[in-house]
Amino acid sequence: MSKISIHKDITKANTLPSKFYNFNDYFKLTINNIFTRSWQFINHKDYIRHNLYPFTFLEGLINQPYILISDKNIKVFSNVCTHRANVLCLNKINAKSIQCKYHGRTFSLSGKLNKAPGFEDVKNFPTNKDNLKEVPSKLWNKFIFSSIKSPFKIDEVFNDISSRLSSYPFENLVFNKKKSNTYIIDAHWALYCENYLEGFHVPFIHKGLNNDIDYSSYKTELLNHGVLQYAKYKSRNNLDQIFGHNIYAYYYWIFPNMMFNFYNWGLSINIIEPLENNKTRIKFLSFPIKEKIQPNDSSSGLDVVEREDQNIVLNVQKGIKSYHYDSGRYAAKHEKGVHYFHQLITKYLD
Repeated sequence: MSKISIHKDITKANTLPSKFYNFNDYFKLTINNIFTRSWQFINHKDYIRHNLYPFTFLEGLINQPYILISDKNIKVFSNVCTHRANVLCLNKINAKSIQCKYHGRTFSLSGKLNKAPGFEDVKNFPTNKDNLKEVPSKLWNKFIFSSIKSPFKIDEVFNDISSRLSSYPFENLVFNKKKSNTYIIDAHWALYCENYLEGFHVPFIHKGLNNDIDYSSYKTELLNHGVLQYAKYKSRNNLDQIFGHNIYAYYYWIFPNMMFNFYNWGLSINIIEPLENNKTRIKFLSFPIKEKIQPNDSSSGLDVVEREDQNIVLNVQKGIKSYHYDSGRYAAKHEKGVHYFHQLITKYLD
């Protein structure tokens, strides 16, 4: 499997070669080198109703069983017994300790081994190895994230949001299950991210959205393991404004697969989860501001824009398999985000 590289000068660079999207070896390397180090969104703190909250990290792909402990602080531990690997907690419950239903071993809410029936005569026992392994977790504006090991540094993205959106009413965001959705598309996960990371296609694919925004105001800024895009309203008659400067939306992408989209009505989150080399799960989560609604049923509604994006990504998925296509060039003015994404991928594949 040959090494892939992306020239750091966007005006000289070629895009990722088609073999990255088509060969399973690159897909496996991506999972092992990138997604095991990625931060993944777990839940919003207000919707954690029990102090023991089991979840699966990237279900259908990596399938790591974890347990979120909501005690005085938020912590995440391996949900696997250190004796014989039994999964400890199967349901969301309130409890003062974690008990293995296989041989009765119990752990405190700090992950420390409490009792191990039948191990009275075992020498050099217990050790730290017998405690539950804690994994990286992060709490930001009540949004909970977790990783597996040595996660990417994404604080610059969150710091930019906190600074740029300092007056945003995070405390009034409410999850709307009816407006949320999950999609499965037969396309490579990176193609979906690439589509998100440039506004170049907006006038051609999103006619409704293009009528709402001033396309000439579209900006892209690069952050450490992140990309920000934003644009202004075409009209200046929008009175229901949270953002200054007539901003339509702020679109934040966090490497490799999380998207936080801030609007005047609220927040939408897209989580792009690879399932196979050419199969991807898209989780769309809607968090409108209390007493506001996510606008739909219009040519620029998020449901319409999502369908338009998925259709073009599926079409690119067909084209990426062509014998006559290997790679393209970047539109230097418009595709800085895509170029940075490709640079990060090749950096961690090496």
